[in-house]
Amino acid sequence: MKLKSLLLSISSIGLLWHVATVSALALPPIPTEPIYFEPPVVEATDNTRQFSCVELDNTIRYLHPYRYSYKPDFYQDDANKIATTLIMFDSIPIVDSIPVVKGLLGFAYLGYSTLIEEKEQRRTLQVEQQISMLQQLKAEKHCFE
Repeated sequence: MKLKSLLLSISSIGLLWHVATVSALALPPIPTEPIYFEPPVVEATDNTRQFSCVELDNTIRYLHPYRYSYKPDFYQDDANKIATTLIMFDSIPIVDSIPVVKGLLGFAYLGYSTLIEEKEQRRTLQVEQQISMLQQLKAEKHCFE
């Protein structure tokens, strides 16, 4: 019993000495840039600053149809339903003579659909910013009075 306690105390002292001599590892630098897309701020040009109130109003009116996305949502898009079905049925080998792609075709389309969705969101955000810049110009010119 005495031997066990002696070995335990020696091993704990050795462990404490080892922990005290180990230096900390340096962490890699963490990027401070944003990971996600940040749209650029739309600045008014000299040409747009010279617009009259009516021209600003007309420009805003012509931009309104472009501020909406006409792409269907994920669950309303029939092509996404077909891609999901392809993933399900292509993963199951029904006949040995049919080459199985293991659902890669469906995954490829879903990736493509996501890229199109992201592009569409960026486009609508750009139009929204353009409209808000024109509305800011209208406010600076006191067009509402």
